[in-house]
Amino acid sequence: MIEALKTRIKQLESEIKVVSGDEAVCKDLLEDLERHVEELEARGGKVPASALALVRPDGDSEIEDQFDNMPI
Repeated sequence: MIEALKTRIKQLESEIKVVSGDEAVCKDLLEDLERHVEELEARGGKVPASALALVRPDGDSEIEDQFDNMPI
């Protein structure tokens, strides 16, 4: 299952590059890619950095946001 997810992620990345001019299609593909990335993470697989850059372009900001309200 993990290999199938990785394969689908690569396919989606390629499709996104091809249709980058059509925003509606690109948005749908990005949503699909994000679902697959989340599934791969949930199953313990390593997500390709190129896919993470597409679905989480701001990098580690989600993790950093968790620490914003922590007392010092």
